[in-house]
Amino acid sequence: MSYNEVTPDIVKMLESIVGKEFVSSDIAMRYSYLSRGIMGLEATVPEVVVRPRYVEEVRKILILANENHIPVTPCAGGLSGGYATPLVQPGGILLDLSRMDRIIEVNTDARYAVLEPGVRSGKVWAYFRKAT
Repeated sequence: MSYNEVTPDIVKMLESIVGKEFVSSDIAMRYSYLSRGIMGLEATVPEVVVRPRYVEEVRKILILANENHIPVTPCAGGLSGGYATPLVQPGGILLDLSRMDRIIEVNTDARYAVLEPGVRSGKVWAYFRKAT
């Protein structure tokens, strides 16, 4: 299956979704995600890095990418245990979800928490230390 490249028009549309400061096609920024290759899989360079903050922004990005046949690879807040994934398709959009870092709900009786994908373990530990 072939995919389309990220054009300057697509970059502008992404900027209109999340804000210009959260979209980067800068070569240094794109290459900084190479370190995210894990499990012996070779990481490739995305064409653009997008850092949404809200679920609605993610939804709009995925619709845009789908309509334009552009691959999207999500990346959450951590670097281990499946949190970082090398791009499955070269190029495309790397969706860095690290700004989505809210603890939405904690239910200690039922022993679960609802977290956004960018929440790091230190934030969870700090939350529980404060709660006790």
